[in-house]
Amino acid sequence: MKTLNMNSAIKRYNNIMYALCYEFATIGTRFSEHTEKWNLRDMVAECDYVLSTYYEYGHMNEELRHSDDEYERKMWRSEVGKLTRFINAYKPFIKDMECTEGHCSQYD
Repeated sequence: MKTLNMNSAIKRYNNIMYALCYEFATIGTRFSEHTEKWNLRDMVAECDYVLSTYYEYGHMNEELRHSDDEYERKMWRSEVGKLTRFINAYKPFIKDMECTEGHCSQYD
């Protein structure tokens, strides 16, 4: 089994949040809002919640999926892929952890 490098996980997570314009959900940056106690399970749960918005009817993230603009559809696929890969990469490490707060996710 792979070992967990928490600094690497935070960097990867923050890069995803920056790419999605969710800077407030980053960890340890000047844009972070109330994330100082977050652990890996919180990061996975937040990614899961954000991912759910890409399938939520009426959400602007979901609307990219059905856009007439090919660029927006490619962006939807790219963003969904980043979130999914992060969740799948770190899900094996969170079994014995609890979230520090609710994220409206199956991992809460």
